[in-house]
Amino acid sequence: MSAVLADLKETLVQRFPDAMPIAYRTALPVRTGIARLDALLPGGGVPRGRVTVWTPGGGATAVLRAACHAVVEQGERAAWVDGAGVVAADTWRAGPLLLRPSGEMEALVSAEELLRSGGFALVVLAGCGRGLERTGVRLGRAAREGGAAFVALGGDAPVAHLRLVSRIDPADYRWVRGAFGEPAEVVAITVRVEARSLGWSGETDFRLPVLSHAQRVAPAPWLSDRRGAKRKSLPVTAAPTVRAAAPRSTERMRPEVRAWAAARAFGRR
Repeated sequence: MSAVLADLKETLVQRFPDAMPIAYRTALPVRTGIARLDALLPGGGVPRGRVTVWTPGGGATAVLRAACHAVVEQGERAAWVDGAGVVAADTWRAGPLLLRPSGEMEALVSAEELLRSGGFALVVLAGCGRGLERTGVRLGRAAREGGAAFVALGGDAPVAHLRLVSRIDPADYRWVRGAFGEPAEVVAITVRVEARSLGWSGETDFRLPVLSHAQRVAPAPWLSDRRGAKRKSLPVTAAPTVRAAAPRSTERMRPEVRAWAAARAFGRR
């Protein structure tokens, strides 16, 4: 009888791979570093080789960025593909790879290359809406081949094995009171997360601290504020100076080409 059940399970895996339970025959999941969230997720973290869709409603970006750094601290690699161009490079902490493609299609290509390379434990794709609906199946195959945990922040994918929804209620804010007792600054929030998978659902909440950053008055912290300063006229030269072409580096590559180079460098030989 046990042999018949084993043959039946193997047949189901081959013919209907997307219908298998989320924790069936998979490697250890990728932990987010938040104990209550990991306890909620099947297997104790974000599943590898599967597609996870997170509908943001508050706290999703902060949790996933913390998860990327937790992966790096564990000795693995993580990548964040910013398809909407909302992440500033000067505020990005060193560790996870940050890609800022010029458009949605380039972001999808970059994510696919990183997933298929097998060199990354966690790949987060943000800022791709309708494009994810068209290429969700393709990205799911790439994640299965590379064995990476793939999280799509926003949008919808038809083959998502795990769906998360987060929200922050107005009553969940923790404030520091001012001199007259009015709310002056947010110091912590409570994030509520709902998770759904095949034949399973659950929810949890956890508190996150809020860090405030000083507002800059210059484009970059290492540049002085020269607004209003008088510009100096440049001297006229007799002939233009010809400079030798600088060697091409990965910093000057297009984001999708850089993703391909990173996938080749970090992937399995």
